[in-house]
Amino acid sequence: MIDGRDRMFCPSCSWVHYINPLPVAVAYTVNKNNELLVIRRAHEPAFNEWALPGGFLEAGEEPHEGCLRELMEETSLDGTIDQLIGVYHREVEMYGSLLVLAYRVVVEDDTITINHELFDAGFYASHLLPEVRIPLHLQIISDASRQNTLQGS
Repeated sequence: MIDGRDRMFCPSCSWVHYINPLPVAVAYTVNKNNELLVIRRAHEPAFNEWALPGGFLEAGEEPHEGCLRELMEETSLDGTIDQLIGVYHREVEMYGSLLVLAYRVVVEDDTITINHELFDAGFYASHLLPEVRIPLHLQIISDASRQNTLQGS
């Protein structure tokens, strides 16, 4: 027991194994009409679910860079970070502990070309948005909407 947690420890060299969360970036992406981009996933986790684009950060990558890279990889969209929406922690069965950074991203050209990770992707007005059922993505959408209301946009 170290710092109140069960941790692997080597008494001969004092090495401690810390189990840290995996960093993830999510892109809440809007076009010039303020329509939201949602994607339909072709792989687990959340197979066939509508979601926000995103994925794991690479070693040495800044979170905002990873967010834009994931957006480009999944949809071929070139975006600009507008603001940080929030930082979230989640425990998920497949990966364990995740530290998720969600950014509001704006795209000028909303022409989408999806990759093998997706079945579908599109920009939707809020009243036409497909059903997003992933709890964290619903939270990000809600937080972004609240921020936009507070900022008067």
